[in-house]
Amino acid sequence: MKIIFWGTPKYAADNLIEIFKAGHEIIAVVTQPDRKRGRGKKLTPSPVKNVAIDLGIPVLTTPSISKDHKTKEILRNLNADIFIVVAFGQILPSDILDYPKFGCWNSHASLLPAWRGAAPIQWSILSGDSKTGVCIMSMEEGLDTGPVIEQEAIDINDSDNLEVLTNRLSKISSKLLLKSLKRIQQLNKSNKATILIELKAVDQSKLQGKPTYARQIKKDDYLIDWNQKSKKIIRQIYGLYPNAFTLFKGKRIKILEGYVVLNNNQLFEKIFNDRHSNNKRIPGEIIQINKSSGIIIMSGDFPIQIKYGQLEGKSVTDSHTLSVQSKLNVKDIFGN
Repeated sequence: MKIIFWGTPKYAADNLIEIFKAGHEIIAVVTQPDRKRGRGKKLTPSPVKNVAIDLGIPVLTTPSISKDHKTKEILRNLNADIFIVVAFGQILPSDILDYPKFGCWNSHASLLPAWRGAAPIQWSILSGDSKTGVCIMSMEEGLDTGPVIEQEAIDINDSDNLEVLTNRLSKISSKLLLKSLKRIQQLNKSNKATILIELKAVDQSKLQGKPTYARQIKKDDYLIDWNQKSKKIIRQIYGLYPNAFTLFKGKRIKILEGYVVLNNNQLFEKIFNDRHSNNKRIPGEIIQINKSSGIIIMSGDFPIQIKYGQLEGKSVTDSHTLSVQSKLNVKDIFGN
């Protein structure tokens, strides 16, 4: 089958590599245009574009496929058998969905119908879900509403940050895509309705759970509000890794790893039984700094122990070193 692959981030690039290694014929890749990234705002290709160039696959870029008539015409003339879409970052218009004879298939990183939309992995962590997974679905006009032909679920571990969970799901996505491509190829039928019947595609209304929507992450989502409860802050740190941050004297400090100090913890007892303390803690207040435990900050309920962080302009470091770099003192308040 002649495949056109659509995708943009590293998650998609890893899938592209596995499909290529399996010997499938990928005749083109469609990805987002180069963007300005990093401190120097250098124009940088997407991870999918970089991989496609390395593999010798022709690349098409488009800022808006729905309005890009030139790219649409190129795609139509390529006469691909199937489109594979993995985290492309744009909604494909209905006319494009009709181009390939074996249909358009999307690998989506959630247990549909949960977390339809742009940021399913982030929202599964932010919301405290215990499980997530990957679905392979037939694409239709709705946002991630198509019938599902493959699904695999995994547990979300307490230690899973966005990077770790994304890598775990990427491996599952690649596996399920290769399985799906094999099943579709073996059918060798071009009638989409017949393909769905033969593959025993399941309508999402028959899947477990109610539809939820994973909106795009906004800049404001990264700023930590220390008035929030500790578990919510930890989910923010892990779910938006490595970009959740706080402010101190106008400078950004990224918080990369932390733990809730619960009241059954010896560290908790030590903090709140400190004879020099008035036990009245303000959210965002630094209540302890030392080499063994690092920085302890008060949240809206329980203290949070920060393990690793990064002051803007500096490298990632342990929180005690971070406290020295940032000139932090006990009773300083984060968020200013």
